[in-house]
Amino acid sequence: MTDHEWYELVKAGEDAGWKLVWERVVEPESLSLRSAEMMRRFSLTAGDLMGMLYEEMIGCGKISLYRDDGGSFEGWLRRYVRGYVLKADPNAHGEISIEGARADAEDGAEAMELPSRDIGVERAEAWRMTHLCFRDLWNEDPERAYIHLLKTRFFLSSEEIRDFLDVSSAANVDQIFSRSVKFMRGAWEMHDRDGCPEVKG
Repeated sequence: MTDHEWYELVKAGEDAGWKLVWERVVEPESLSLRSAEMMRRFSLTAGDLMGMLYEEMIGCGKISLYRDDGGSFEGWLRRYVRGYVLKADPNAHGEISIEGARADAEDGAEAMELPSRDIGVERAEAWRMTHLCFRDLWNEDPERAYIHLLKTRFFLSSEEIRDFLDVSSAANVDQIFSRSVKFMRGAWEMHDRDGCPEVKG
C-alpha cells in the first residue's frame, strides 16, 4: 500500500487504514524510549493516543492538512502522536523550540504555532465538544452511535461489530460508520459556530 492509498483510507475512516495507524504509528511510538516513560509517568495509554489522533484527524478535520505530495504519511502522523505525549507533561506547557519548529518546517510539517491558551483547557474543551456531538448522534440514531463508539474507542473491526450488534453485513457497518463520521463533523461545525454549551446529561 502506498502512502497515498493509506492516506485515502484513513481520511475515509476505513478499518484497513486505521489498523495500519495503530500498528505503524501509535503502538510503536507508545513503546519507544522517547515516549514510554512519559506515558507511564502521566498515565497515558496507547488507546488514549489513538483516540486523540482520531478525534483530531477526523473530528477536527486535521487530516485535510496532509499535503499528500510524496512525504512520509507515517512520519506526519507520528509528529501528532509525539505531541500528545509531550503535552501530557504539565512542565512542558508553553515551551517552544525554535530549532524543532525549523526542523519540522524543513521536513514538510506544518508550522508550529504558539499556544494561545492553556493546553489542559484546550483538551477539556475538545473533549466536551466531542461529548456534546456524540450526544447529538445518540439522540439521532443509537445504533449509529454504538458503531461509532466501537470503531473509534474500542477499535473493533466491521466484522466484529456486525456480529456484536447483529448488523446485516460488514459493508453495512462501514456505511453506517461513514454516516456517523459525517454527522459528527456536521455537529462539530454547528456547535463550533454557535459556541459549545455545557454538556448536561
